[in-house]
Amino acid sequence: MAEITVDGIYKSFGENQVLTNLSFSVTEGERVGIVGPNGCGKTTLLKIIAGEPADSGTVSLPRGCRCGVLEQLPDYPETVSVRQVLWQAFEHIEEMGRELAAMEERMSRGEDTDMARYGSLRTAFETAGGYETDMRYNMMTGGLGISAEMQERPFSSLSGGEKTRVSLARLMLSGTDLLLLDEPTNHLDLESIEWLEEYLRTIKGTVLTVSHDRYFLDKVTRRTLELYEGAAVSYPGNYTYYTERKQEEAERLEAAKKRQDKEIARLSFTVERMKGWGLGNKKVMKRAFAMQKRLERIERIKTIKQEHKMKNRFSTAGQSGEDVFMIEDLAVGYDKPLVEGFSASVLRGERIALLGPNGSGKTTLLTTVLRDMPPLAGKIYEGVGLKKGYLPQNVSFPNPERTLLDMMLYDAGLEPQEARDRLAAFDFRGEEVFKRASVLSGGEKVRLKLCIFMNSHINTLFLDEPTNHLDILSREWIEDAIDDFSETMVFVSHDRYFISRFATRIWDIRGGKIRDFVGTYEEYRETLAREAALAAAAPAQKPPQEKAAQKPRRGTREEEKALRALRREIAALEKRIGEIDAELELGGDDYERLAGLVEEKQRAEDELLPLYEREMELEG
Repeated sequence: MAEITVDGIYKSFGENQVLTNLSFSVTEGERVGIVGPNGCGKTTLLKIIAGEPADSGTVSLPRGCRCGVLEQLPDYPETVSVRQVLWQAFEHIEEMGRELAAMEERMSRGEDTDMARYGSLRTAFETAGGYETDMRYNMMTGGLGISAEMQERPFSSLSGGEKTRVSLARLMLSGTDLLLLDEPTNHLDLESIEWLEEYLRTIKGTVLTVSHDRYFLDKVTRRTLELYEGAAVSYPGNYTYYTERKQEEAERLEAAKKRQDKEIARLSFTVERMKGWGLGNKKVMKRAFAMQKRLERIERIKTIKQEHKMKNRFSTAGQSGEDVFMIEDLAVGYDKPLVEGFSASVLRGERIALLGPNGSGKTTLLTTVLRDMPPLAGKIYEGVGLKKGYLPQNVSFPNPERTLLDMMLYDAGLEPQEARDRLAAFDFRGEEVFKRASVLSGGEKVRLKLCIFMNSHINTLFLDEPTNHLDILSREWIEDAIDDFSETMVFVSHDRYFISRFATRIWDIRGGKIRDFVGTYEEYRETLAREAALAAAAPAQKPPQEKAAQKPRRGTREEEKALRALRREIAALEKRIGEIDAELELGGDDYERLAGLVEEKQRAEDELLPLYEREMELEG
């Protein structure tokens, strides 16, 4: 049964046509991800489903369907507390409760009462969870980390992330049949996101979500709706399935268009040749014009637009020393420490992800290591040859009224043509290069900052939520831009795709302490899962929190340096083997080259085996 039917929706804002004859249906219980670039109409579509008028077309929902909408920027009067916002979710239940209480009061006085109404109302009250509101309230506030102290604060005083959590809790407590979520993971920390994913997978009802969080879409959705040129294209799978099928479809259409173009060129040539032959010959000319009509009736195949990918690379920087930072007994914070007692050495080429709940001190630690704020205690020693670059959450520029082209000429020191080429590589083309930096969007500012970094000979990169508020294409641009950056990187991120792609070491901040884990994000999650399983199997042992706080066994400093250098060597060989495999799959007729690739792969595999054995020895 269709839960939502959207038929022929048109919506424009001035001369900008956003949605064009958009139609689709969603069945009851589906989990649908809505994707597309910024400005394609995703939020507009959710608002129209929720009841805002379109220019034309219809939206049909089942009778009595309760629809809940998570807006990007919720707003309440300044005097309204968080608790009051949350209890708004139970207004319909409390109204039923008041009516039931009034009817029971009349019955106790012996007055006539509509028992049929009383029975149906009592059933509706129980079905809606009227006797479980306190339990549901406590479960929701606990799951989303809404403390008792926060519940008493004015909603208007909350941060962006706190407002998102409260709005999510209110929406999910309301017991809606249809959830419309607009960027639900914005401002949430990893624990809250994972809790939300599990909740959305298990609740009844239908969910439509707009999100740029690729991990979230993969975990929650089972169907993807892409908004493309004002219309909707449906794919039966999560985000990863959608990207794979879209790539296959793009390749198929490209091949079909090439065949069609070849056939059109052949027919066009034949028509022109027949016209030349047929001068004075009506029969030949008639055939030529008939073929011309056939050509005109051919429906041209439309290919899928392939988005521009980053092709620029960071300019070659002199390598820093092997020891990038030495941290001794560090404490960071403002009036009181957020993190204390932290010691570590950072070696060249490491990519460290700072994880932890919101407010745990990730950005504070990052800026302290960067030396933008002083430590409360301890020391940070910098190695030789460091050239640092910092991409903050909110990007700004020293001269924001300069044009993009002037910034590249004066701030990056480039020649005019080179400046234009670099801007074009970051999708700033034509008249866009004359825009002032002050009018750029958040994503455009990030792109411009990275464009400037590319020519700054940086060898140590600090990033604070680099993909926040960016659409998926912009996130992929940034990832491509820094993919070949082989030097040291320290970053804060809640984007698990980004963390998985880049992290080689984890600093997890909890309860004022840092757990230092050498390995990938997936390896860290596996370690946490094993520890949780062991803790559950042996409750008499130390609780999981204490285990997480224990410092893992570490070798000598020289062994750590050797292990990290070894892992870089292993990664380089594994990458080369992957490149060889890709070349071999392409095949070709150059058998000498193919034989050389096979030999090179064998040598690389032979080199890897002793490296793996040495790695196991150093890991102890």
